[in-house]
Amino acid sequence: MMRGLGHWYAYGNPIGSGVMATFLWLRPILYFALFILAVYIVYRLFFKDRTVFKKQPKALEILQERFAKGEITEEEYMKMKSILEEQRK
Repeated sequence: MMRGLGHWYAYGNPIGSGVMATFLWLRPILYFALFILAVYIVYRLFFKDRTVFKKQPKALEILQERFAKGEITEEEYMKMKSILEEQRK
């Protein structure tokens, strides 16, 4: 055995043999997965409830909400809904 290198330099292979050499390629993947997990946790903790990332309400959803609140009549609702559906086409 070579002094100072121990089991890391077995049979001419600088990495060695066995389990460590087999799973050596997993380390970068594991680090990348941990990085992605950390980014996701930071996002969930600090940015989830921010309005920057929230979906903006669509026109039809706003119209339905106004009708449900009683701000507009059924006739106005139907007229505006038909206009919005025509614009979609």
